[in-house]
Amino acid sequence: MPYEVYKANKEAYSFPTAKVTGPRPEVASNAIHRVPVGNGESEHPEGVVDVQVYVPTSDAVSRGGLANSEGRLPALINFHGGGFVIGDLNSDEPLVRQLCQGAGCIVVNADYRTAPEFPHPVPVLDSWDVLRWVYANADTLNIDASRLAVSGLSAGGCIAAVLSLLARDDPAPPPLKLQILIVPLVDVRFVPEAGSCKEGPYESYVSNEFAPMLPLSRLVWFYNYWLGTGPERVEKAKDFRASPLLAKSHENLAPASIRAAEIDPLVSEAKAYHERLLAAGTSSKIKIYKGQGHTFPQWDGLNPGSKEFVQDCINDLKEAFKL
Repeated sequence: MPYEVYKANKEAYSFPTAKVTGPRPEVASNAIHRVPVGNGESEHPEGVVDVQVYVPTSDAVSRGGLANSEGRLPALINFHGGGFVIGDLNSDEPLVRQLCQGAGCIVVNADYRTAPEFPHPVPVLDSWDVLRWVYANADTLNIDASRLAVSGLSAGGCIAAVLSLLARDDPAPPPLKLQILIVPLVDVRFVPEAGSCKEGPYESYVSNEFAPMLPLSRLVWFYNYWLGTGPERVEKAKDFRASPLLAKSHENLAPASIRAAEIDPLVSEAKAYHERLLAAGTSSKIKIYKGQGHTFPQWDGLNPGSKEFVQDCINDLKEAFKL
C-alpha cells in the first residue's frame, strides 16, 4: 500500500513484536535527549532527533567490571531498523535494556529521520551527528570515549557499518572498539524497483524471495521510498553511505561481529561483507542463525535462537570493552 495508508494506521500493518520480545530489565536511568542534527544544506537539512541513554544499575556495573578508574563506562550506540522508512526508539527497547544490564555498559539508543520525508542520505548523516554528539558529551554522560561501539539491526546495521567507515577517516575521535552488524544490508544496488531480482551476485535474493518477515517485495517497498526510483536511484545505491560494501577501503575498521539469519534475503550480503572485511585485514566474525528469519533478534521472549543471539551480543560487548 502507499506510505500514506500505512502512516494513517501503522498498528494495522505492523507485526505485534511486543508479544514475542524478551524481558525489559530495569536500568538505573533512561533519559531522552533532544539532539540537533543537520547543517542546513539540501543533503542534510537541520532538525532534531531523540536519543535515549540507558545507564546500568550499580549491581550490573559491578558484575560487568567495565568501569574505568574514574568510574566511567563504555557505551554502545545503537540504531534501529525499519528499512529507513519505519521504526523508532521503541523498536529495540527490550534488546538495548538487556545489553545495558547484561554487559554493564551504557547504551545510547538513537533515532534518526526517515523516508519518504527524509530520504538517503539524511538517516545516516543524522546518525553520524548523533555519534559525534556522544563523543562531545562523553564527560557529561559519564562515558569513556575511548571505548565506544556501534550496532544496528537491518537498516541500522547499514548505518553502523557506514559510521565505522566515517569514524575511521575522522582523526579527531578515538577509534571505535566494535561494530555489531545485525542482519545488515550493505549493498543495495540489486533490489529492483518492482518484481523479482533478475541480476546480481546475491543468491539469497532469489532463494529467500518469499521469506517470512522480510520478503523481497518489502525491500522493494522500503528502497523505493528511501532511495527513490529512476536514474537517481542508481547513483544513490552506489554511494557507500547506502552500500558500505562499495567503500574505497575496508582497512583499519573497528572489529566486526556480523549476526545474520539463514532465512533472509540479506544473508548473502552479510557473507560478502564479512569476506570483504577479512580481505582488507579488518577483524570480522560472522554467525548465521539456522532456521531464523530477518526479525528473529526481537523474538527472544519465545525463540531459543533469539535468546542465544542476545547472549552472543552481550559477550561481544564484554570482550570489546574489557579493560
